[in-house]
Amino acid sequence: MWLLLLLAVCTGTAGAQFIYRIESPLGRDAFRTGVEAYHRGRYAESLLSFEKTLIDSPQDALGLFWLGKAYYRLGLSTTAIDRWEEAVVYAGPSPYVQSRIEMAGGMYAPERTGFAPRYVRVAEVAGKTGQDTRFNRPTWIEPRPDGSIILVSHGTNDLLFIDANGQIIQRVQGGSSGFDRPFACAVMEDGSIFLSEFQADRLVHLSPEGRIIGYAESSSGSSRLSGPQYLASDGFGYVYASDAGSGRILKYATDGSWVLSFGGRSPIFNGLKLPTGIAVIDEKIYVADAFMKLVFIFDTYGNYLGQVPSSRLDGPEGMRPVEGRLLLADGSRIVLLDPESGSIKELYRSERRNPHLVSAAFDANGDLLFTDFDASELVYSSDPQTRYAGLSVEVLRVYSDNFPQISMDVTVKDRAGMPMTGLGSSNFYIAERVRRTERRIEGEKSVDVVMESILPTKGYAFGGTLDASTRIDSIILVEGSSGMQSLRLEARDVLSDFYASLGTDASVGLILAGTSAQPAVTGGLGPLTATLLNMKGFDSWRFDTGLRLAAGSLGASAGRRAVIYLTTGSANEGLLDGPSLKELASLLGANSISFHAIVIGQNIVSPVIEYLAGASGGSVIRAARPEGLAAIASEIRTAPTGSYRLSFISSADDGFGRTYLPFGVEAYLRDRSGKDETGYFAPLR
Repeated sequence: MWLLLLLAVCTGTAGAQFIYRIESPLGRDAFRTGVEAYHRGRYAESLLSFEKTLIDSPQDALGLFWLGKAYYRLGLSTTAIDRWEEAVVYAGPSPYVQSRIEMAGGMYAPERTGFAPRYVRVAEVAGKTGQDTRFNRPTWIEPRPDGSIILVSHGTNDLLFIDANGQIIQRVQGGSSGFDRPFACAVMEDGSIFLSEFQADRLVHLSPEGRIIGYAESSSGSSRLSGPQYLASDGFGYVYASDAGSGRILKYATDGSWVLSFGGRSPIFNGLKLPTGIAVIDEKIYVADAFMKLVFIFDTYGNYLGQVPSSRLDGPEGMRPVEGRLLLADGSRIVLLDPESGSIKELYRSERRNPHLVSAAFDANGDLLFTDFDASELVYSSDPQTRYAGLSVEVLRVYSDNFPQISMDVTVKDRAGMPMTGLGSSNFYIAERVRRTERRIEGEKSVDVVMESILPTKGYAFGGTLDASTRIDSIILVEGSSGMQSLRLEARDVLSDFYASLGTDASVGLILAGTSAQPAVTGGLGPLTATLLNMKGFDSWRFDTGLRLAAGSLGASAGRRAVIYLTTGSANEGLLDGPSLKELASLLGANSISFHAIVIGQNIVSPVIEYLAGASGGSVIRAARPEGLAAIASEIRTAPTGSYRLSFISSADDGFGRTYLPFGVEAYLRDRSGKDETGYFAPLR
């Protein structure tokens, strides 16, 4: 009997994965154990198994690749890259592995924050296609945390909800009477929406779903609106409207009641001429004037404070705050204006003749969106470096117990480690390598023909996103210093307050960052409090060891992951160095863990703590702040995760649970894409 191997033409992903060719029985068992441990979030255990795999097969590329994956999950990105490069040496060039190396080397780095030097157009949504009018003369973009946006269509009297892929998912038209030339909207703290109606001379108050719940309007006096345009909320329950007809700014409470008007002529101010965009930063109201081409400053009581020192604006209209600066649609360009210095950074300039850009915003995925009023189009632009680097796609866990039904958890991030949110079924593609053996008669000989194909999976299903979950899995890490030991009673109160803020949909463990690693204490508030009160402080306590243990304790969790650091402000920096700090950031990022520090006392906070909180999307707060600690849990529950549940029905032969079954996942968002290649074992039988 003869054996003939045929490889079908590959379609899709999973084609560049290293071949499974481990011969040693012990090596095969160790590899299988390692893959299963990895998919259960037990990365340290999986690393030991992959090391055993390589004892007899030190040059096996697939074993080295998986060993690198385990190192990466443990935050040892440099060692992971070394293993991947070693795999390429033995197996030959792999564009996929090279892409992983480049992505891993650049993510979670300190220089990843900030704005791009420029943005380039990557996609657009036309208001009219053929006979189909989707919107006309768009005047405002309001980004939402889930990657979608609200688009105000002035010409068609609509409020459109558009998903991350640019598809209209809801159209709000204002009930039976309809909207009358809507212009801009502002989202309040409770999620409700104020919408200005230019022609109706009023503001309409909408529920988060778009249902009308009230109006703000007046027919006379200082509270009368005459062509309201741009809006802004201040985070304290008030909304501000620029009124083109009267040249003023009007302030309203959430119930629609008028509070005050300002911006008129006074002894120290000549008055607004054509107020347009409004933004609120640190209780200062910034108002753009399209006629004078300047931005003026007022306090929340309407008192004139001055003007932003800039004289280079072309025709400012829509404006919003972005990280302490003002994002402005300025005629033919989008700019960032520093309200303190007046410096202008041009992010985008339209290539169209006579453009009229009126609104701009960064969406939840970091793309710069803007509207062209006259061209009736919504434009997506992105950082060229991010665009060409693509997406980081990671299959974190594979659930194969119900083979051939396979489920997996996949994370999608950009090259800087920012989660990509709002993806759906159409953003993913899965393919698997299928091997089948068929016996044929060739002449007078019996031949077993082994055919391998890389095919789209059957029964693909999108199972939703972790963004929809409110569950928090957290570890409270306690600074192991003598200073913290002396503050145990204060720390107990902080622990109790934070524990209460989590509610019932959460799990909590506690780890002391002492001189040696100890497993997390669980079992409820009682055991956690007892451990905290009985702690001993040391001069040689290790923050990095404690954080690694805390992150490792969250490896198998299925909820939103967070480490809460109770500290006096120290990370015992003397026992840290540069590489270990970068690895700690990689550890948090690779496992989608946010780091939040609660500082007890008034000591200066270590830059290490500030950096890790910023790099992981966390926060640093003082325990004694009047607002309390509940905001941390709220922040964790609302932060985008970039994590998705996918499933498919495998067509592969499981080999009674002893065959390694490879597959790949690709993710797409507009002009960006990325992929991961992985594999699993079916249950033994």
